[in-house]
Amino acid sequence: MTDIVAVIHELVLLLLIALTVILITRRLAVPYTLGLVIVGLLISLFGFLPEIHLSPDLVLFVFLPALLFEGAWSISVQRLRQNWLIILLLAVPGLLVALVLLAVPLHFFAGLNWEDAFLLGAILSPTDPVAVLGLFRQLKVNQDLSTIIEGESLFNDGVAGVLYQTFLIVVLASLGQEPQGGQVWLEGIERFIVEAGGGLVIGAACGFVVSRFVKYIDEPLIETTITIVTAYGVYLLADFFHMSGILAVIVAGLIFGSYGQNRNMSERTREVVDNFWNMVAFLANALLFLLVGAQLNPMQFLSTQDTLHLMITAGLAIAAVLVGRFVMVALLPNRFQFAPGERLRPWRFVIFWSGLRGALSLALVLALPLEVPDRNALIFSTYAVVLFTLLIQGFSLRLLLKGLPGVS
Repeated sequence: MTDIVAVIHELVLLLLIALTVILITRRLAVPYTLGLVIVGLLISLFGFLPEIHLSPDLVLFVFLPALLFEGAWSISVQRLRQNWLIILLLAVPGLLVALVLLAVPLHFFAGLNWEDAFLLGAILSPTDPVAVLGLFRQLKVNQDLSTIIEGESLFNDGVAGVLYQTFLIVVLASLGQEPQGGQVWLEGIERFIVEAGGGLVIGAACGFVVSRFVKYIDEPLIETTITIVTAYGVYLLADFFHMSGILAVIVAGLIFGSYGQNRNMSERTREVVDNFWNMVAFLANALLFLLVGAQLNPMQFLSTQDTLHLMITAGLAIAAVLVGRFVMVALLPNRFQFAPGERLRPWRFVIFWSGLRGALSLALVLALPLEVPDRNALIFSTYAVVLFTLLIQGFSLRLLLKGLPGVS
């Protein structure tokens, strides 16, 4: 039986650590996610917290809906419409190009089979805009550029989430039997179409119904509770029908956060709900990074017989993520309707260097079933990529933004 007192004790301790981190990072004028990843690494190396095990269900059903709904709720739909072309190109064809460029070297040089290579590619596809957008606000970066980064992250979360579920099905289908080759992949593609379509329909239907319902209520506490029920209820409903809960939450959050919020909520209610979900997003990010840090000790991975394989896989993953990101941004057309030509070059570089990985990638990799053969390699590689992008790209981004013309 779970020791409730111990759980509460650990939760309070983690929240105190998170609070300390955010206070220090604000004084240092750096995004709090950068501080969290450093503290998480220290926790894992020195064992400051007792051993904690994050179950896949805890990650999937507690952290994911909160992170996804807050991102969809808070984004400006009007600015999404203005920048829809570049967001679409980055989130769909661009993501697929980067996925292939990641999977190929992992298969040929790290020894991963195709199923695991594409699964890791899907895990590393979602970008995390939290650190980037906080820095953008501090430096007053152009709002359209901020919307591109945030919108791309939101929609590639959905696409990557469905790809993750699809490749995971392919991986699990190949276990304990002779590989069925093309048949397994065809079934995976069919499942991708069904899950994506079903998730879109469920999310749209629920988002519209709830948006109409709150029109008849003007009580901030009740409407805040409705948003919680929507975020988790839509995810559970889609999961019950074996559809994409990730896409369902994103679509429901977009509809509720634009149509429902703007037309059917009072200004007082919107302020209360915004503050609530900002807090939830912070807590989810903070707890996820710290819990991962408490559970994942890199030295434990590096003290096994697979050390060389883990290091090669992680190094290739970091290099492939950068190459894939560079290629997907380089393939963008030279002009867009939202941006004058003279802004394209610095904007293109900022979009490339802002492709940080974070909470969602960690959540997806930790949700992998224990029977996945290369699970340790996938977890270690994901954590290595998150560390690299947050520490190297995240810390250098401020200096790069200050030196680039045309981004403000």
